[in-house]
Amino acid sequence: MRETDVFSWTSLLVAYIRASRIPDACSLFDHMLIRNVVAWTALITGFAQNGEGDKALCTFKEMLEEGIVPRASTYVGVLSSCAGIPLIEKVNALVDMYSKCGDMISAMRLFERLDGKDRVTWNSIINGFAQNGNGVMSLFRFEKMIETDTTPNHVTFLGVLSACSHCGLLPEGFQYLHSMERKYGIVPQLDHYAILIDLLGRKNMLGEAADLIKRAPWGRDNIGMWGALLGACRVHGNLKLARRVAENLFELEPDNAARYIMLSNIYAAAGMWGDARTLRRYIYDRGLVKETSYSWIEINNIRHKFIAKDKSHSQLEEIKELLLKLVDPMKDAGYIFQIECSYFLVDDAFC
Repeated sequence: MRETDVFSWTSLLVAYIRASRIPDACSLFDHMLIRNVVAWTALITGFAQNGEGDKALCTFKEMLEEGIVPRASTYVGVLSSCAGIPLIEKVNALVDMYSKCGDMISAMRLFERLDGKDRVTWNSIINGFAQNGNGVMSLFRFEKMIETDTTPNHVTFLGVLSACSHCGLLPEGFQYLHSMERKYGIVPQLDHYAILIDLLGRKNMLGEAADLIKRAPWGRDNIGMWGALLGACRVHGNLKLARRVAENLFELEPDNAARYIMLSNIYAAAGMWGDARTLRRYIYDRGLVKETSYSWIEINNIRHKFIAKDKSHSQLEEIKELLLKLVDPMKDAGYIFQIECSYFLVDDAFC
């Protein structure tokens, strides 16, 4: 069987499921190079029909995370998987499912109908609104949760702080962060600090963000936080702080070329061409290579991958033509093009 024959792979998968050979179906599914909505739905339905509702729901979540759009038949399988699950767990799973699909109206309908909501139910709806950009409703639901004497946990506050971030509510965000330990006995984790550091960075409060990293437990050694702050320095053109942040990252990740490249781009944006070229030469002399990143999109069950400056795609000319057509509408909409990756057009393999 050819690896690219999606129909044959999916047909065999369905055959395994109809024969209740779930382990074989799972093994085949894991080896499929292209897994379309039919394959995902078949596996979900197979789990549901064989009394493995938890696995069906977990598979559905993975499907959503992969960006696969469910069909009506997919939801039939998901709903049938809930048959053997207690009501509260069933509603929690469905609220979470609708939230991940961006259907907060359906999530709220289920939420409102349920009596005896537990902490998981509240967390699902609070995080659902936060993840879908409705910070005001997320915070409103949190206050309602407290009114019912339901005790929040660290997951609750991830949603609450994300809501503050979406709404730009910096003072409120710090109030919630401090209340975690003082009021509820919950020690804030790095994920909680990271949300506020991102918010401080977007508000161009970069010094405060650096101070918060130093105060966070293990924050001084957290690569993700320093990396986010360096990115914010790049956006706001804060060269002085960018140097200090980059030095911390160089100590933590001495062989990560991406950090050196970002500082080099910051130098270039500030017109400091000599420093930028010196840093690029240092990268070259040490033999550091930036890990290749790519974007992908799936169309008609075929996945297309792109890397920076990629000219190998079979439809390159059509892509160029479409991009040129988008330039004027983007300008009319107020978009300002960022061209910093063109600072080193000659002999630059890093951008």
